[in-house]
Amino acid sequence: MLRIGSRGSKLALWQANWVKQQLEARGTPCRIEIIKTTGDKITDVPLAKVGAKGLFTKEIEEALLDGRIDLAVHSLKDLPTEVPPGLKIAAIPEREDPRDALVGRRLENLPAGSKVGTSSLRRVAQLRAERPDLVIESVRGNLDTRLRKLSEGQYDALVLAAAGLSRLGWAERIAECFPVESMCPAPGQGALAIETREEGDAARVCRSLDHAPARTAVEAERAVLAALGGGCQVPIGVYGRVVNERLELVAFVGLPDGSRVIRRSASGRASDALGIGRELASELLRAGAREILQEVYGVSALPLVGTRIVVTRAQAQAGELSAKLLALGAEVVEFPAIEICPAQDYAPFDAAIARIASYDWLIFTSANGVRFFLERLAKAGANIGEVRASVCVIGPATRLAAENAGLRVALMPPEYVAEGLVRAFEGRDLAGKRILLPRAAVARDVVPAELARRGALVDVVEAYRTALPRGAPELARRIFAAGAKPDWITFTSSSTVTNFVAAAGSEALEGVRVASIGPVTTATARRHGIDVTVEASKFTTDGLIEAMTGYCGSKEEQRS
Repeated sequence: MLRIGSRGSKLALWQANWVKQQLEARGTPCRIEIIKTTGDKITDVPLAKVGAKGLFTKEIEEALLDGRIDLAVHSLKDLPTEVPPGLKIAAIPEREDPRDALVGRRLENLPAGSKVGTSSLRRVAQLRAERPDLVIESVRGNLDTRLRKLSEGQYDALVLAAAGLSRLGWAERIAECFPVESMCPAPGQGALAIETREEGDAARVCRSLDHAPARTAVEAERAVLAALGGGCQVPIGVYGRVVNERLELVAFVGLPDGSRVIRRSASGRASDALGIGRELASELLRAGAREILQEVYGVSALPLVGTRIVVTRAQAQAGELSAKLLALGAEVVEFPAIEICPAQDYAPFDAAIARIASYDWLIFTSANGVRFFLERLAKAGANIGEVRASVCVIGPATRLAAENAGLRVALMPPEYVAEGLVRAFEGRDLAGKRILLPRAAVARDVVPAELARRGALVDVVEAYRTALPRGAPELARRIFAAGAKPDWITFTSSSTVTNFVAAAGSEALEGVRVASIGPVTTATARRHGIDVTVEASKFTTDGLIEAMTGYCGSKEEQRS
């Protein structure tokens, strides 16, 4: 029997019971455990003033990690963009109406001075932008409590999520639903998140409830939110939908008083949902969202304000890191030190694809490896369903690429380096096991050598090559000109270091702080005579950012 963790509100229990019914209809018995969260305990303070992330999820996630429950059902808009290590969003079911609704009267029928209740700064900002003559007041409590306050005359109207009203049978109380163009919803609004531990039966069972178009749209929305560093303190809205395999995305950022509002939209292939989301966030920041964030958060909350940072990732993959740095106040300069190119000879890779059903393990050491694997698979006329191998990935970005493609990840090491991947296989019988490792043309041989030593039959195939982009030396000369050097440069792989040195020389970094994503990259930098200022403790772009902000924070404390 699976134990479902839920908050105790009527809406939360409706959602948990819906998931329970769906799972039991598929043959899995369940029971619901009610868990009280911090957000449930704080009922007399506006959410924007509380400020903490995970107000309605932290205690439930702790119960998941402790093994007291097997899965959790959340309103996805309550779930922070960073899921704790060891947990995953196993399913996002088909989405309910994502729009905001006005209960009481239509907007056009509200006289000047009417009192409208909402607990969301996002709603406040957009209401004030359209109707500055209204009096907007905070309202807290469960949905039935808010509706009771409206009936008692404490408010003339309320702004609520249409999904919650519909789920609890109160759809008839909706006076009107706002178009997403004028009242952009919260990221994930109307969607449920079923969260489980990374491994175990619950994740496998819940996967059947996943709705691919809803997941694609929500992941793009959350990519925008993550890149903007947003929470309940800042009015941010994002809404996406998938139409004929294309993603349409709209977003909003504004000041709480409605005096400044920025709206932008983007579209593209649904398969590039995360990239579209990150690029939209970058566009918002360039259009003025950066100044809004700075005004709302305050300069002290933007540790990289006034800092010029060079990002060396490949152009198509720089968006996430660039957007997150911009959200923290940095000025970002993109210098693509590597270009991802097709392999020179795909014959060995295609031969491996032809016998894909014979492999016991499929190992990916980068998201690029996943991408080129999918391309060769499609070219051969095969599909994901023909992959019988267990899948191992080296880190979260690679895992996300694999899972988005429909691959089921069986193993990911806690340390995102080759040595950590090898250690993850300890205790597993590899004698005679066939392993396929698609990777870059130039890479360390730690993984294939060690696994072969343990008896595995490892096929290493070239999936792609990295090259120095054309025009890189001239671009480097402009960026690193004397008297105008950046404050930081980030290196996210050994290839970015090697290619940067080929383009500009290590002497170009004199007076520039260097941030490395991990020990392998650091070792390469030092071999080239480059001093590394900080190294990420978590070998991810988030870890890289944490290392830089930690360094900047310590320097600021020393000055004060």
